[in-house]
Amino acid sequence: MKLLRNTLLETFVTVVECGGFTDAQYALGITQSAISIRIRDLETALGYRVCERGRGGFRLTERGEIVYQRAGDILRSARDFDAELLELRGTVTGDLRIGIVDAVNTLSELNLYQAFKRFLDRPNEVQLEVVVASPTELTQKLITGDLHVAIAPFRNHVSDLTYTELCQEEHRLYCGQDHPLFDLPDDEIDLDLISKHQICQRSYNMLVSPVLQTTQPKAVVANMEAMAMMIETGHYLGPLPVHFIESWARRYQLRELAPEKLNWKSTFYLAARPSLAHRRAVGLLVQDIVESCGPSKTS
Repeated sequence: MKLLRNTLLETFVTVVECGGFTDAQYALGITQSAISIRIRDLETALGYRVCERGRGGFRLTERGEIVYQRAGDILRSARDFDAELLELRGTVTGDLRIGIVDAVNTLSELNLYQAFKRFLDRPNEVQLEVVVASPTELTQKLITGDLHVAIAPFRNHVSDLTYTELCQEEHRLYCGQDHPLFDLPDDEIDLDLISKHQICQRSYNMLVSPVLQTTQPKAVVANMEAMAMMIETGHYLGPLPVHFIESWARRYQLRELAPEKLNWKSTFYLAARPSLAHRRAVGLLVQDIVESCGPSKTS
């Protein structure tokens, strides 16, 4: 049920997110001609064009870019408003937008699968949306209201959000089988030798040990899969979570380097906006995540 509904804005946002009228017709369940009428009606109400369409393809105008951003904010607020009122009847309902970083499914200490299962096993009318992004992006989406909760190794805590500590993730340094260090005996590999080789890092978590005399990383990646691929080339060393390597099919093609000295731990937190804590769906999900991880503390 939609208590606050603006069909014209909903249509416009869907068209933008689908990249044009063709795919939007399937998402909206209406014809392209009906979409065209709604966009025209929106432009008539606004008094200016929001997009160009035709042989040159679909493209937002400068004003259309602003309308798209503002419309998205309005529609998210409307969905949250609907959920708050409908939850008064005792039903878990509404949108629930969750953010996570990549490659967390195998982090057994987090046990995210069990948390989601517990939440979904309850009778509910919740529409879930899961977004995978970096901690910095997740923080921004939480602040703007694009997300309700997010789980990540947040290193910087902002005052607008609350953080609940969940678990820790262990990282070690690896090289690929084509790297010069791969076949060297352990007693020939020391920190000085390791420091002479190129490092690959994740853009959002520069895990370079202070004991390594390294310069800036020579390659930067956005996720674990890309990191593993760069390490496999034999050109880079790089840190990876132990749980990721243990579940990876090609783990035997990588080698740990000085694990007793080169290991890191990142702390995972559940971040949320305090203003949304009263939402029943949000509260239940937070409860399920925390309980699945065991004892925790909030900051």
